[in-house]
Amino acid sequence: MITMQQFGEIEIRVGEVVEAADVEKSNKLIKLTVDFVAEKRTIFMGVRTYGYTPADFLGKRFLFVTNLEYRKMMGEESQGMILAVDPSASSGQAQRPLFISAEGLPVGARLR
Repeated sequence: MITMQQFGEIEIRVGEVVEAADVEKSNKLIKLTVDFVAEKRTIFMGVRTYGYTPADFLGKRFLFVTNLEYRKMMGEESQGMILAVDPSASSGQAQRPLFISAEGLPVGARLR
């Protein structure tokens, strides 16, 4: 849980995934290279156990939180986080996360 003030400090941008690959030494991680126009960032996602593959993200636009502290994963820095919805919270049954599409929005646009 976060406060309203903390939520107000979150920076959300539209990014386009230009590269996506499984991380070889992990059974969970997918490594994304995300274009935000002004820069490209590496973002790791632990979603392979839900059945997601790199092809599910490659060439698509999503919403990303971009003002987080970088976090070391597999010897590299993850430089943000993709936004997702947890459908399990409303249904009470375990489901895979759903990622928020930003198709049709300009790459690099800031939502907040």
